[in-house]
Amino acid sequence: MSISKLSPMNRLTDVARGEHVFAALLTALAAYMFVTAYDFPPAARLFPQAASGLVLVAAVLRVVNRFIPYEFTRNDSVVLSGSDADESSTSETEDRTRMLVLGTLITGYIFVGYAVGLFWVTPLFAFAYLVYTRQKWWVTAIITAALTGVAYVFVVLMNVDIVTGGI
Repeated sequence: MSISKLSPMNRLTDVARGEHVFAALLTALAAYMFVTAYDFPPAARLFPQAASGLVLVAAVLRVVNRFIPYEFTRNDSVVLSGSDADESSTSETEDRTRMLVLGTLITGYIFVGYAVGLFWVTPLFAFAYLVYTRQKWWVTAIITAALTGVAYVFVVLMNVDIVTGGI
């Protein structure tokens, strides 16, 4: 049984892409977080408002990503030859490998972070993930530095001990 191209679900997915729905959800949650932070004392509202502001910026960038000039996006791989069957089997293998590597990185982040402290593991995880996804060197450097800064904010402003681990 096949679904025609003009089915209501296809029309809905053409209008509301998953990334836009996710960005709208993030925007709504961040706006709620930003507004409700005003109930806190001035010193306590700083971090929730800063975090929600970052989420708002990231959500907007996610939506605007389609309009960014191509030279600023990650390089695409090009298949020069081969049939569609080869391409689909290769993409399935690549997807499995990508999922396995990502799962290993996340699991390692959790366990090593618990052992030695999330502050030390966060930049290593970010760097390893971004290098694996073949991001440009300057994107890798900026995101790794930003995540290190976020971890530092947790230590300083929130007074959360993520420097020492469980060992």
